[in-house]
Amino acid sequence: MVDSDPEHGGLYRSDDRGATWTHAGKDPRIWTRGWYFSGIAVDPKNADVVYAMDTATYRSTDGGKTFDAIRGAPGGDDYHSLWIDPDDPARMILGSDQGVVVSVDGAKTWSSWYNQPTGQFYHVATDDAFPYALYGAQQDSGAAAAPSATKYQTISQQDFRPVDVGGESGDLAPDPLHPGFVFGGTVTVENLATGWEQNVDPTLAYPGTIWRSTWTLPLVFSPADKRTLYFGHQRMFRSRDHGKTWQIVSPDLTRDGIAPPANLDASTIADNTGLNRRGVIYAIAPSPLDARLTWAGTDDGYVWVSRDDAAHWQNVTPPSLTPWSKVGIVEAGHFDAKTAYLAVDRHRLDDLRPYVYRTHDGGATWTLVASGIPDGSFVNVVREDPTRAGLLYAGTERGVYVSFDDGDNWQSLQRNLPVTSVRDIAIHGDDIAIATHGRAFWIMDDVSSLRQIAAMPGSDATQLFVPATAYRTRPGSEEGTPLPLDEPQAQNPPTGVIIDYALQRETSPVAIDVIDAGGKTVRHYSSAAPEKATDPKNVDIAPVWIAAPQVLATSAGAHRFVWDFHVTDADGPLAPPGTYAIRLTAGGRTYERTARVVRDPRIAATDAALREQYALATRIEALEDRVDTESARARALQKNAHLAPADREALENDVIGSPPSADPDDSVGKPSHDFTSFLYLKGALGNLEAAVESADAAPTPDMNAAYGKLDAIFEETLGKMDRLEGAVQ
Repeated sequence: MVDSDPEHGGLYRSDDRGATWTHAGKDPRIWTRGWYFSGIAVDPKNADVVYAMDTATYRSTDGGKTFDAIRGAPGGDDYHSLWIDPDDPARMILGSDQGVVVSVDGAKTWSSWYNQPTGQFYHVATDDAFPYALYGAQQDSGAAAAPSATKYQTISQQDFRPVDVGGESGDLAPDPLHPGFVFGGTVTVENLATGWEQNVDPTLAYPGTIWRSTWTLPLVFSPADKRTLYFGHQRMFRSRDHGKTWQIVSPDLTRDGIAPPANLDASTIADNTGLNRRGVIYAIAPSPLDARLTWAGTDDGYVWVSRDDAAHWQNVTPPSLTPWSKVGIVEAGHFDAKTAYLAVDRHRLDDLRPYVYRTHDGGATWTLVASGIPDGSFVNVVREDPTRAGLLYAGTERGVYVSFDDGDNWQSLQRNLPVTSVRDIAIHGDDIAIATHGRAFWIMDDVSSLRQIAAMPGSDATQLFVPATAYRTRPGSEEGTPLPLDEPQAQNPPTGVIIDYALQRETSPVAIDVIDAGGKTVRHYSSAAPEKATDPKNVDIAPVWIAAPQVLATSAGAHRFVWDFHVTDADGPLAPPGTYAIRLTAGGRTYERTARVVRDPRIAATDAALREQYALATRIEALEDRVDTESARARALQKNAHLAPADREALENDVIGSPPSADPDDSVGKPSHDFTSFLYLKGALGNLEAAVESADAAPTPDMNAAYGKLDAIFEETLGKMDRLEGAVQ
């Protein structure tokens, strides 16, 4: 395939191993934009069947003379590679920007690419909702928003929503002052609830200028002045009225007429449309500390800073940054206004080394701080943790790295992340969210332990880390039939207090206790007595649906355990908001930290209401325990040979209770006419507790009344059993 002019571009064919060639087909659909496409494949059993990949996939059955589109949507898919089974050409695998699809019938039908997390995101932004959402533009699949957690059991395609603004490459900026509105692209604003959108392109009011653009342009709200929105071409724009009006607040910040890079060959240099697309502001970083301070970086290697609300700009480029060095990200310091970090990409110069720069003097001097990030993994993004000075995160072409010493040394933070290009990082609360180019969005839940490690460098002793504040939420429910597990889905973040601990060496046993403000142990876990796994022989569902119980790890290293807010056991009442002590016992020593549990901010109930709920639920549980104890005593009495027949019948029917007879053909079951026995009370109390715990709310008057009535029935039945026991001959 040759990408050339209309006369020479197209498909060439050789039937003598390359000795001679014929121009088989000139169809421009198959060869234009050859720098991006140009994939071809030939049927291994029929040389006249040729496939060409472009914005559609085309097939020729006459040796390349004519082509028909066999796959390609109106939105413009991008296809790049096709594998054909050499033994069975009907079996094919087609690769595109959206993912991979498979055909087993010679391209008549194809599988879905929605069964794989292959989104190619350029940036990630988060909003202030609870749970928060992630926003980004993905190559050839449009912009999208995804929740960090859902009300369902998992996060799936049903929760992943398209966003019209942003397109496939633009930045997205959720409006911090107008929830539900998001800006994107170059620039459009959208109301996500209604779909209303308006083009508020900053260049509309400034005609007569050629505004240079590249594939991705920066769009960002100021964290210090949330009404201020910045956007960049070669000059910077600013709006302070929701995009209605824009002002140009910088001169052209790019280099003037740079020569092609020395590593570029002559023929590529000659293949130039004359359209100067490069030379743009590529990164804008308003300071979170000072609304008048703004940093900027360009795709041709300049760094600028303004300290007077963009009235004047100072070039503070590190001396080592030459033309064709792309300043991908500028990160303004969260603790010192004179601090900033740069992520610089020089792969256009065939330089794949990592470049992270740091300044602590406002850009007067810069230090290269990339030790530990291997060559071949150039850096796309660097971010500073907003709550721990010196804790940095970097995204590279091959993964994620962390530095605990302000960039002097880096180490991998890869964990379970696939090897993939990480293009952007956002720190939201206690989480790290990343945008990958090929593996969609990922979140590392709760990095509070990393922040604490940064405060005690070099320590390898046994540690119990201070848990992050936990929101008292509930596990998701499918509210009906669950999504089949063969559909693509991801886990929600853990529900509960996340307890991170590290063991210096193999230690057994390990125990964790949760203690309330009154000093009472409300939950105990031990590696010596782990929760029993469900026996699959005793359930009527496939074992794959049964979650394995948590096990306290005892090996050396860092571990995570989650207290699920339940007291007593996994079925006990939910603990109310409050302060709890988390106690770790390991190696004969005890470590204790404090955990805060706060109510779900979406609910109307007060903390006092949730304490009322907890009080009633624990009273119900206590009564259930009494029912169990007295039921066991009644069964022991039932075995007494000296009990009169009439008394035995009364004991069995009125005190112990008998379940209604089962009917295999009846899925509803027969109602019980027993309203006094311990068996009835056990079921009624269980139903009442489920109702009390069904919502984050104070118990209703009927719930309190029901408890009183059931308590009275219990006392009456207990008295009846006492009388029967006294009548034993």
